[in-house]
Amino acid sequence: MKTNKKLYTNALFITAMCSLVYFVSYFARKDFAVAMAGMIEAGAIDKTIGGHIGTALFIAYGLGQLVSGYLGDKLKPGLIISIGLAVTCAANAAFPFANSGYGMIPIWAINGFAQAMLWPPIVKILANSLDHAAFVRANLYVTSAAHISTVLLYVYVPMCLSFASWKTVFYSAAIISFISLAIFLALMWRTVVGTKRYPNQHTLPKAKKKAGGESFARIAFRAGLFPIFVSIVAMGFLRDGIESWLPTLYNEIVGGTAASSTLLSAILPIFAILSIVIIKALHKTKLFKNEVLGCMIIFLACIVLSAPLPFIMKHESTLLRGTCLVISALITACMHGINFLLISCLPGRFVKTGRTSTASGITNAFTYVGAAISSYALPAISSQFDWSASAVSWIIVAAIGVVFAIIAIRKYTAFIKE
Repeated sequence: MKTNKKLYTNALFITAMCSLVYFVSYFARKDFAVAMAGMIEAGAIDKTIGGHIGTALFIAYGLGQLVSGYLGDKLKPGLIISIGLAVTCAANAAFPFANSGYGMIPIWAINGFAQAMLWPPIVKILANSLDHAAFVRANLYVTSAAHISTVLLYVYVPMCLSFASWKTVFYSAAIISFISLAIFLALMWRTVVGTKRYPNQHTLPKAKKKAGGESFARIAFRAGLFPIFVSIVAMGFLRDGIESWLPTLYNEIVGGTAASSTLLSAILPIFAILSIVIIKALHKTKLFKNEVLGCMIIFLACIVLSAPLPFIMKHESTLLRGTCLVISALITACMHGINFLLISCLPGRFVKTGRTSTASGITNAFTYVGAAISSYALPAISSQFDWSASAVSWIIVAAIGVVFAIIAIRKYTAFIKE
C-alpha cells in the first residue's frame, strides 16, 4: 500500500514539475508573437522585422527539436531542461536591450533553440517514470498548462502595453523562467533518480538490449514512423496555418474588429484544452488507444467538417459566415487532438527501445515543417484566389493525413504490441 502511495506521489510530483516547465516554455516563447503588435505600434520594430524575428525562432525551434531529442537519450533529461530554462531566461532578459530590430533576430533565434531543449526531455521523464496510462494522463496536464499559459499571455500582454511597456512582457518572462529554473534545480534529483516505473520491468531490459543494436532509422521503419511523419506535417499545416490566419479570416469574412480578433485568439487555446480532454478520454477506447487509428478518424472528421466551407464562404449571410468561423475553430481543435496523440502520446511507445526523446524531438520537428509550409501556402492561396480555395486546400491536406495514416497503421499496430 505504501509503495502504491509513493508511486502516486511521485507521479503527481513529476507531472507538476513538467507542467511548470511547459507553462513557462509557452509563456517565454509566445510572448513575442502576442506583444508584436504593441512593439510595432511603439515603433520598436516594423512588420518586416517582426516577421524575421518570428521566423528565426521558428527555424531554430524546429532544428533544435532534432538536437534536443538526440541529446535527451544520451544525457540526463533534467540537465537539458535546466540548460534550456537558463538560456531562455537570459534571452528574454536580453531581448529588450537589443539596439535594433535586427539585433533582436539572433537573440530570439537563441531563445527558439533553448525552448526546443524542453519538450523532448519532458516526454523522456514522463515516459521513463510512468506506465503508459499514467503517461497519457500526465500529458493531458502538461499540454493543458501550455494552453493556459497562452490564454494568460493574451490577458497579461495588453495590461503591460496599457500600463507599462512592451519591454515588461519580456522581463516578466525572464523572471518566471528564473523562478521555475530555481525550483527545478532544487528538486531535479527526484525527476531523474529512483522514480522509474515501467509496465513490465522484467521485459524492459531485454527490449532495450534489442533496440541498442538498432539504429533509430530501423526502429522508425519497423514502427511505421515514416508515413506517420507525413500525417504530422499535415496536422502542423492545418493546426498552425488555420490558427495563425483565423483572425485575418474573421476580419475579412465576418468583418470583425482588431479587438474582437484578438479576443478570438485568446479563445482558441480554450478550444484546444477541451479537445485534448476529449481525446484523452477517448484514448481509453479501442479505436483511439492506437494513436495512428485515432489520428485517421480525426482527419476524416475534419474532411467532413471542411466539406461545406468552400460554399459557405461565398455567401453574404452573416449566420453562414459565423458558422464558417466556428467550423474553422473546430478544425484547429481537432488538430490539437491529433497533436496530443502523435506528439504527446506516441513517443511514449518508444520507451521500450530507449529512444523516447529522439522520437519526441523528430515528431515535433515535423509539426513545424507543416507549419512552415502553411505560413507561405495559405496566404498565397487566399491572395491568388480567395478563402474558399484555402478551405479546399484544408480538405486535400486532411485527406493526405488519412492516406498516410492508413499506410502506417499496420506496422505501428504491430510495433505497439511487441
